Amino acid sequence: MSWIRGMIIIGALAGLAFFQSFANADVKTKEIELKSRWQEFHSAPGCCSMKFPRQPEHISEKMSGGDEGYDLKYDAYVSSIDKKTVFMLLVAKYPEFVDETYAQVSLESFLNGLLSHNPANQLIFADLVLVGGREALDFFIRTGSVFFKGRAMMVKNSLYLMAMECEMQHYDENEFNMFISSFKLVK
Repeated sequence: MSWIRGMIIIGALAGLAFFQSFANADVKTKEIELKSRWQEFHSAPGCCSMKFPRQPEHISEKMSGGDEGYDLKYDAYVSSIDKKTVFMLLVAKYPEFVDETYAQVSLESFLNGLLSHNPANQLIFADLVLVGGREALDFFIRTGSVFFKGRAMMVKNSLYLMAMECEMQHYDENEFNMFISSFKLVK
């Protein structure tokens, strides 16, 4: 993802107010179109819902914990507006002994893992926030000309990652905010 400055100034301001009303209408129209074309999707285990621009592709995998004797299961849902903007929801199920009492440590470890995965990753910001009374981590990472922005949240022993990846020139804050704010836990 300038304003115009007697009679001339008043005329300019009146003209500005006129054009702003159209600009605001265009923004509202774009938001309505954006919301209407996105579809609500429910995850396979039925634990959450979220809006995607198109029906997401679903990938499910189980990874062995090796010597520790536990498995990590995750479901990923991926959808794109075009080949340049991708939205993702990842639901990772950890063993029972990992729970949200360690949310802050788990979220920070998750972020450190993302950053160390590629030395070109640059952290633009990371903030711990409360979402529905739960700790979450909002983050923004840049790798060259690619943005990776998202939110990670622990609920019991599940990690939820909601993220958008795109090239810088295709970044749209409205799309990102709509995507992130559409996330709902299903009880």
